[in-house]
Amino acid sequence: MTVLLGARIAFAGGRESVARVALMAGGVAVGVVLLLFSLAAMPALQGRIDRLAWHRTSADSPPTAPDRALWLPTTDWYDGRQLVRVHVAALGARPPVPPGMERLPGPGEVFVSPELATLMASVPADQLADRFPGRVAGTVGPDGLISPDELVAVVGRAPDELRATAGAYEISGIERPGDPIDLRGPLRVAVVVLAVLLIGPVVIFVSMVTRVGAARRERRFAAIRLAGATRWQTGVLAAVETAVAAVAGTAAGWAGHTLLRPLVADRVRVDGTSLVAADLVAPSWQLVVALAGMPVVAVVATLVALHRVQITPLGAHRRARRRPPTARRLVPLAAGVAGVAYLGERGGGDGSDPTIAMMGVATPLSILLGLVLAGPWACMWASRALAALSRRAPVLIAARRIAADPYTAFRAVGGVAIAAFVATAIAIGSAVGSEGDAGPSALDGGVVAVDARGVPDADLAPLMSAGAVVARAGAGGRLVVPCAGLARVSDLSCPLPASFGDGRPPAGILSSTTGFAEPGPGDELLPLAALYVPTDGTVAARERVRTLVAAAAPYALARTEADWSHNDELGVDGFAGGFQLATAFVLLVAACSLTVGVVAGLMERRRPFALLRAAGVRLGELRLVALLETAAPLVLTAAGGMATAFVVMLLAVPRAQWALPGPDFFAGAAAAVAATIAVCLVTWPLMDVATRHENTRFE
Repeated sequence: MTVLLGARIAFAGGRESVARVALMAGGVAVGVVLLLFSLAAMPALQGRIDRLAWHRTSADSPPTAPDRALWLPTTDWYDGRQLVRVHVAALGARPPVPPGMERLPGPGEVFVSPELATLMASVPADQLADRFPGRVAGTVGPDGLISPDELVAVVGRAPDELRATAGAYEISGIERPGDPIDLRGPLRVAVVVLAVLLIGPVVIFVSMVTRVGAARRERRFAAIRLAGATRWQTGVLAAVETAVAAVAGTAAGWAGHTLLRPLVADRVRVDGTSLVAADLVAPSWQLVVALAGMPVVAVVATLVALHRVQITPLGAHRRARRRPPTARRLVPLAAGVAGVAYLGERGGGDGSDPTIAMMGVATPLSILLGLVLAGPWACMWASRALAALSRRAPVLIAARRIAADPYTAFRAVGGVAIAAFVATAIAIGSAVGSEGDAGPSALDGGVVAVDARGVPDADLAPLMSAGAVVARAGAGGRLVVPCAGLARVSDLSCPLPASFGDGRPPAGILSSTTGFAEPGPGDELLPLAALYVPTDGTVAARERVRTLVAAAAPYALARTEADWSHNDELGVDGFAGGFQLATAFVLLVAACSLTVGVVAGLMERRRPFALLRAAGVRLGELRLVALLETAAPLVLTAAGGMATAFVVMLLAVPRAQWALPGPDFFAGAAAAVAATIAVCLVTWPLMDVATRHENTRFE
């Protein structure tokens, strides 16, 4: 009976109760969608690795077919897009076949991915199609693609022709999926920390959503307690009311996640390609825990918030003033920062020490908890400073309201504080991670660099024109090249260094180069190392050169300035994109939290605002009060979250690797704060309706 009564009470208040339950259900639904997508991130990356497995086929791959085949894989590009090109020749009737194809293409046949087929039809043949001699006889299916927009071509060749081609080798099988994402050592701790930083704000957001209409619910349940209900009965009533909304929101969130999966998979880019929607699913056990745990989190948050009613219903009914927060709330934050300092001194460990690994998980949790607990304390002092610095009525009213209940004031903006901390930490981590990149290429924009990779001079003779700069492999790894010629196609200047010492060669030259040497007598007989072919800089000119290289020497590698930093695996580019996605994810959670907090705050305080308006306070002043009540704590807590992130990362990252985010981050942070303040303006159109005279009535 108590359960049925709780379900009835949930909707017994008319439109207000329905609106409250709908808002709670909508908030839980948003939280479920965000949580499921965050849990699906690692499976999506694992799915890409599994689909990428056949690209790693080598002579050592385990046998998967009775006969063998010749295999020549090459990485290619078209206008900044990576293109996988594989030349094959069957050595029997039953050779190994890559996934996505029913058979190997024969001599004169080409199998291409659907995206490549579309691209080939849209550009001249001398820029792309001539790289694949033969006719298009089939397509590579989804099982053989890491993404629907991946560019893949499998070119059939005659065995004798391919044996004579540099770089070809025999295989007895296609590499199969099975390599999990390697999360050993510090990388495992980093992934766990990132997961905590992503999932933590979602859990906080769901807990906050369950507090919608908390003040009116406290009075209602206090009245039920005074009428004779026991603590257990009151708790069941509150739990049922929250569970109704939470279960409905969880179901809606699961449906929303299912509907949004194709859209998110298409829009999210990793290494320049989209995800596969089928891979964007959390593991079954995580899915069950998330869907079952969300209603539990919501109910627990409600019962914790009901603690004051359970102890003293009369005090809750009369809205007794709560104790002001004390500096003891800073202890978890200080402990988390101290833990970061300790881990920074230890270098983060190698992941084998369980104590260090546990601290790596507990430290971010302590910092997140510390930010949540310290927020009301900071809001209290901000309100006192606001009251001391201003004498205008709206400002004083806002300051006194924040001081009277800093807990509620921070609850509305707590998501922004967490988002500011997480986004800043991720931005600094991304900046630190990019410090070791090779940087921009030293080549001029219109130059195509051809890495010969052992291809003889005769194969690349058509490109050795008067305009091409020829570089040959000298003794000790030096690159024998005319200084004047290399300076003509790059930003290098003469004289060129004979040795780099422990440093790297200039990006875009050759990664194996140890230094430079001027050509001398007889050096024209040295093996060809690279060609630097200048063009007029247009896409058509660059791609024509690449097509000539692909047709004359399939094993050679032709790259432009834009291609040089591209990683063949899930490397820096992919993780940098992941950092940006994580930042956007956290900011989205913060925007949802702030919207719910602002709307819920207006719903709870309709009567005080209506009484102020009835007492003569103008509508514009009431709007200013509502704005200041949210904007002042918002700016303070956002600044505090960013400052905490800077301190934490300063302690966590070695001084030699420390790097500030770029100007775009600070510009984006300022824009984000301005946007969040703009969210506070959603209450302005509602203020007139919420403060009408009928809202001053007392039951």
